[in-house]
Amino acid sequence: MLLLVSTLAALGTLGNIFAIAAVMTEDHLKKKGNVLVVNMMLAGLVVSAGVLPTWVVALLAGWASPTPVCCASWLLTTLAAHCSLLTLPALAWENSARVAGRSMGVVLLAAMVGISWVSAGAITISQWVTGIGPKHCNHQPPAHPAVHTAFTSAVGVMLVAAPLVIALSVHAHTLLAGRGGPRRPLPATMKPPQALTRDLALTGTNLIVTAVVGGCWAAGVAADWWASVSFRYGVAWLPVAAATASGFLYAAHKPFREAYIQLFHYCCCKTSVSLSRRGRGGEAAAAAAAAVAAAARPASDVRVHIIPGYNMYTTASTREHRPPTHTHVKAPRSKDSRRPKHHHKKDVYEL
Repeated sequence: MLLLVSTLAALGTLGNIFAIAAVMTEDHLKKKGNVLVVNMMLAGLVVSAGVLPTWVVALLAGWASPTPVCCASWLLTTLAAHCSLLTLPALAWENSARVAGRSMGVVLLAAMVGISWVSAGAITISQWVTGIGPKHCNHQPPAHPAVHTAFTSAVGVMLVAAPLVIALSVHAHTLLAGRGGPRRPLPATMKPPQALTRDLALTGTNLIVTAVVGGCWAAGVAADWWASVSFRYGVAWLPVAAATASGFLYAAHKPFREAYIQLFHYCCCKTSVSLSRRGRGGEAAAAAAAAVAAAARPASDVRVHIIPGYNMYTTASTREHRPPTHTHVKAPRSKDSRRPKHHHKKDVYEL
């Protein structure tokens, strides 16, 4: 179990970070609207980098269930679930506007991101303050079953099921209308066909992510309200699956996949070291040699210069008491100076 949780935490964190880095580095993904994709990845990082390490601590400490970190971990899980579910309709709306040739402003996108986190925080805190939130860490039945059922039903329908259904419907409508389906066509777009094709491909990928990840988030939150005690341990893995798989599902989109490959090569495979020493031919020759080497060297290589360092075997006292030498005064040569000197000390270099 420790190996499984550690692997899921590492894979989930790596996938979410790669997805965020792909949006920041890939030219086709540098769109304002993709900040909503980054927001979903941040919600996944809350679980993969915040919740799963607490599970590792509980396993290493040998705590019995419910563990002392159970409430904190499920508080973060509920926060990430509501934030991700509230981001899905905004992402679907942005994709629909992008395919139709309209672009959302930065202020509107920032408001969407802020509202998703503020609303998720308010919902999560209200659930845990009132004591009618998810009961994963509390095996006792609710004190007021009628109030608990009414609250969970309202929250489950309005804030869990409704955002998921709206996001799936908008994504499906965008794909059908953008590809000339039987639905009402969207307004005419001025985009070239290649850009429109990429936007539709990203919309299809977002539809897959919404169905899989959103379904896991919704099932993990809703089933924990109404499931029996023995079934809650299986339900606890659904948010973990959502946080782990969200970054890797975007590999179905070609720009994301190419960015992942480039990032993997940059981090793991294509890091080479070139060792060089500057010659004594003057600054012009050194600059020319550096220009030729830079032109011949691939862009992904890392060049390391090894320069002569400080001679640690020469103390400050010997340097201070050394007689001064002048370039215009020629020192007399003695018999010892005519003999070849053998230096047994190695050169000292600094990397």
